[in-house]
Amino acid sequence: MVKRKTADFNSFICFDFETTGLAQNSRVIEIGAVKVRDGYLVSRYSSLVDPGIAIEPVITRITGINDEMVAGKPKVEELIPSFYAYTEGLPLVAHNAPFDCRFLERDALAAGYRFDHDVFDTLSFARRILPGLASYRLADLTAYLGIRHDQAHRAWCDAEAAARLYMFLKAKQEKNAPG
Repeated sequence: MVKRKTADFNSFICFDFETTGLAQNSRVIEIGAVKVRDGYLVSRYSSLVDPGIAIEPVITRITGINDEMVAGKPKVEELIPSFYAYTEGLPLVAHNAPFDCRFLERDALAAGYRFDHDVFDTLSFARRILPGLASYRLADLTAYLGIRHDQAHRAWCDAEAAARLYMFLKAKQEKNAPG
């Protein structure tokens, strides 16, 4: 995947993964994404995922997702083809994109797919456009900016909030651009 440095696009896929933990060997337990076309949210992709391992108790407390909820759901390798099709080659956007991309690249390769999409990180974008804030966590940014964020730490909700954050920051950048 290619890291994109400029916010010069209005159509994209914003995605988020929830995982069994934060370690490298953690597994995906939820995939969430929204498709934005010309600045409008047009669709949502969401699925719980059976990770094949236990979810850490702290993750269950944070996300509300437990082992029973994911038991019998598709494995991530089964979902990669439909998620790949959903992305349509559009740029990918995520909050703290390196975290989510680490899992996407690993699991896509295991399923025989390669995501060569451009990737844009709203975390570094927020740090650039809104310097000096106490926190750049997605929940804190959305609260600070008054952006709707219904269920923090649920993948599709975080993806939608990050998409709205991207559009807010892009508009702020364009408003403050010289010219």
